[in-house]
Amino acid sequence: MVAAPPDFKPLKVAVIGGGLGGLAAAVALRRAGHLVSIYERRDFKLEVGASISCAKNGAQWLRDWGVNIPSGKPIILEDLMMRDWRTGEVLNTYSLADYEHNWGTPYYMFHRVDMHEMLLRAATEEAGEGSPCSVVVDHIAEAADPEKGIVKFQNGVEVEADLIIGADGIRSILRREIGVTPDIKSANQTCYRCNVRRADLAKLGLEWAAHPAIQFWGGYPAPNLSMYYKIVMSPCSGGDLVSFYCFMPTELTNHTEEGFTFAEVPPSDILKAQYSELDPAARALIENSIDRMPWRLYIHQPYSHWIKGRICILGDAAHPMMPHQSQGACQAIEDAAALGIIFSREHGFTSDVKAGLELYEQIRKPRATRVQAASARATENLNERIGFTSLSAPEAKLAAKAGKLTVDEMNLYDMRAHIAKEVAARYDGAQAAQAA
Repeated sequence: MVAAPPDFKPLKVAVIGGGLGGLAAAVALRRAGHLVSIYERRDFKLEVGASISCAKNGAQWLRDWGVNIPSGKPIILEDLMMRDWRTGEVLNTYSLADYEHNWGTPYYMFHRVDMHEMLLRAATEEAGEGSPCSVVVDHIAEAADPEKGIVKFQNGVEVEADLIIGADGIRSILRREIGVTPDIKSANQTCYRCNVRRADLAKLGLEWAAHPAIQFWGGYPAPNLSMYYKIVMSPCSGGDLVSFYCFMPTELTNHTEEGFTFAEVPPSDILKAQYSELDPAARALIENSIDRMPWRLYIHQPYSHWIKGRICILGDAAHPMMPHQSQGACQAIEDAAALGIIFSREHGFTSDVKAGLELYEQIRKPRATRVQAASARATENLNERIGFTSLSAPEAKLAAKAGKLTVDEMNLYDMRAHIAKEVAARYDGAQAAQAA
């Protein structure tokens, strides 16, 4: 038995951090009828990055929110391909031809900048359900009071809100302010990101690189080749760019840290050690790349909690993960979707924000933590990734039996039903307690 929820009231929401997770949360809560302000530490023009995978479990929420997905210039992926490190020979191909038929959305690949602009438009434009979100730049959070719902910024500004969302990344200040102390260690593998222009592919005679696929080189133990050497390449930005993630053992990199400003590195920083043995075509692409940026990788143990008072954290602030399941953006989008559902007119949590945040953590923490752990395992064992991407029923069943992530687990999950079930259980429990 479920009673009608109390009267809905719009919440004043402060989103701290205007990256992909923060913007997704802003869109979700705008659509739910709330008044949202986004506070960003820097100008959005500095947004950087490479390609972003958006599988069905992320794409479904973009559709639900009415986001203009074509404006983000996504590539619809058709294949996942594995190549030999030294020769470039295609070793395996996983077809995604039936992906949309099976799951209801394409498997999208965005460029980070395009995806960011797409979500920013959805959050702030006049068109669309809900009041447009406001954006405030050059505001760096330095402290917060979770019980009073106050955030203090370095410029002296204080903001009070009914709900505060810490979407401020792996160096989150809001995470600290709710009492979480991260357990972090440097990963054995680190990465450089770079892009190649479509026009340069034609000059090099390597236009096959723009095929709508994720293509992998390396990533598994081979004679005289560390498994930490791996390339993940895919087109993005409507095909205008081909994006690379170039992984290697951490001890061989020149960079020891990264921050909010980045210095481009020369190709020689990447093309050393066993990259000298790389498939010549892949080497030529990297030699002619642009936007070559270091990306230091860390492994975070799951955090004890994500909420306190009126504050919650999401995305990289809550569950930073290695990139090897291509689920970082999707999990942040799922966090945002959960908040939008919990604080919707359907449920009664706008009159009890703390209870709503308790449910948010209950719903999201186990699933996101499982993906986080699987992403770390895939650093050491590429079969963990293959278990996720296997699309045939027999392979998926074997992967699930072995405890690996599967496409079924990611794409069949019904968050609305999960939340409704937990809300009903809470109500029934409260009714039983009153009767007793």
